[in-house]
Amino acid sequence: MVRLERPEEAVSAFGESLASTQPAVKQRGVLMTEIATAKSMAGEIDEAFHLAGDALAVGVNYASDRVIHRVRRFRRSYAGPVTHAVRTFDDRLRATLL
Repeated sequence: MVRLERPEEAVSAFGESLASTQPAVKQRGVLMTEIATAKSMAGEIDEAFHLAGDALAVGVNYASDRVIHRVRRFRRSYAGPVTHAVRTFDDRLRATLL
């Protein structure tokens, strides 16, 4: 649903699937970036960047290049307004990459 740009349905589907199973930590980081993308599409920018920040923390704590790559791709794809949440996220991402 994220790829089809149907954010409400994507968030609903993620909610249903996560209610029945608990993915491994790194997989949860990947899923958080997908949910962040859906939230961003729905205009929930602060929530999207909060989730992406949580995913970044997972990537850093578990040394997961895959999760960090997904987070970076999420950020590159965002072209909306730069809010306080976006700036805070950018600072965290920059600190991670140094």
